[in-house]
Amino acid sequence: MKFVTFNIRTEAACDGVNRFFFRRGFILDKIEKEQPDVIGFQEMKHDMNAYMRSHLASLGYTLVGGGRGSDWQGEHNPVAFRTDAYELLALDTSWLSDTPFVPGSRYEKQSSCPRIITHLTLRPIGEGEPFHVYNTHLDHEQAEARVRGAKRVMEKIASDADAWPFPVVLCGDFNAYPDAEETQVFRSHPFGLTELTEGIGTTWHNWGRGSDPQIDYIFVKGFVSREPAHKWTDELNGVYLSDHYPISVEIEREDGGKL
Repeated sequence: MKFVTFNIRTEAACDGVNRFFFRRGFILDKIEKEQPDVIGFQEMKHDMNAYMRSHLASLGYTLVGGGRGSDWQGEHNPVAFRTDAYELLALDTSWLSDTPFVPGSRYEKQSSCPRIITHLTLRPIGEGEPFHVYNTHLDHEQAEARVRGAKRVMEKIASDADAWPFPVVLCGDFNAYPDAEETQVFRSHPFGLTELTEGIGTTWHNWGRGSDPQIDYIFVKGFVSREPAHKWTDELNGVYLSDHYPISVEIEREDGGKL
């Protein structure tokens, strides 16, 4: 299974030639070429979501996931999967807050932006066992909110596994460097996730101008990688896929099961 985490960068006029309107065909061409099985997106606004849902459908994908606001609007963390390969067994959205099932809720010490977890349970069509996909985007301003959010993500993953003990893929933009406390939450939690993106280097590149450490990640349990993760670094006449490099990795079930 080829899995991708992709902060698609929200639509913003200040991005000039790199605003979503100008990038969207480039993005779809890349997805069509690479044919990933599952993609976890971040920063997709409602109108972007409608556009991508329609056009991804023509490429053979289903896109699901709600917005982070109290009205289910605003930015989404949707997940796309190949319609001919997987069936959706379960889908839920919860908030990174003390009241995770109250839409639009957030921690007291946090930016004005609510943050969510989009969770899918997918099953390969035909033979094959289900697996969980978790896609999140931690706060961009407050380290305390990121730490608490990371702990909430892991609480949910562990709780879901008690009921449905299937393999797990976690992806997202953590807005945290590899050595940050919030990133260590995912590495050290007793549930036992394994990072597949270690050492990948800069992921938020600020339209080719940045060289900060990694902030986008893929973690798994019950899967192993078939080859090292790599970044989609495509650029065409100054236009990039996003201000983040999407990260792609090919994985297979640890037990050799069908994907």
